[in-house]
Amino acid sequence: MFNLKYKDDFFKFILSVFVFAVVAIFLIAVIVILYYSYPSIIRYGISFLWKKEWNPPAEIFGALTFLAGTFLVTFLALIFAIPLSLGTGIFLQEYCPFFLRGIFTVIIEMLAGIPSVVFGVWGVLTVVPWIRESVEPFFSRHFSGVPFLKVEENIGYGILAASIIVAFMILPIIASITKDSLSSVPKLAKDGALAMGATKLDVIKDVSMPYALNGIYGGIILGFGRAIGETIATVLLIGNQAIVPKSLFSVGYTISSMLANTFTFAVISPIYASAEVELALILLLISLIVNIVGRNILNRVIGGRFSRSQFGGG
Repeated sequence: MFNLKYKDDFFKFILSVFVFAVVAIFLIAVIVILYYSYPSIIRYGISFLWKKEWNPPAEIFGALTFLAGTFLVTFLALIFAIPLSLGTGIFLQEYCPFFLRGIFTVIIEMLAGIPSVVFGVWGVLTVVPWIRESVEPFFSRHFSGVPFLKVEENIGYGILAASIIVAFMILPIIASITKDSLSSVPKLAKDGALAMGATKLDVIKDVSMPYALNGIYGGIILGFGRAIGETIATVLLIGNQAIVPKSLFSVGYTISSMLANTFTFAVISPIYASAEVELALILLLISLIVNIVGRNILNRVIGGRFSRSQFGGG
């Protein structure tokens, strides 16, 4: 009996070590990022956030250019992804035949496992030529007077191309959580509405969606967290120029794409490297806040099923 208890305690101890090791690695990573970004934080202060000049030879650094590109790509991706995701989630839960629901759900969730470089290559081969040959000429002819829709260079690469691909990458997350949130609606509430003469559309609009709305909000927030840190696909599509985007078709830079492109040679200058690490720190803080808020919302709305889902428990 003592031997069995000893084995059980030892096994519990080993598992505890694994958990604490994961937490320790995360904390060490945060500490290292804070340590190496400290010179930039002290030198440039809070003004680092709203300065747009990025001039390594002169040691002048500001994050505004990259923050603008990051948030513009992220919000446009959400605008493209949310209608498709909501429609997909509603169809899978409310209209899809039961024998096809599992197949379609697996296919959509498999999109989340495709490497981002594959999405990026697909975007270069299909989305960029489509924008260059069809979309940009159309907007150049009809919307040249609208600043945000002005085509500066007809090249296909830029904010729009990156946003479209990132939208496809976050679609499975929002669609899956929308479906899970809708499945948490009590059947009694839906059956009661149908018994009172409501149509299927009325039940979805007036019963299911209001009940599932907080969960859907949580899914959108997690989609935001996924989009804001996307790197490889953005590197391939955004154009990679350190300018504040003035148009939907402008080239630009996100924080993650800039780090991927330049960090390897930024280390030749300590303050240059520190400024880039501070950008990484900003991105880390944004991602942490967004993911914590999104997961708290989802855990309140759909409880343990979120923890067991593909996009939940991590």
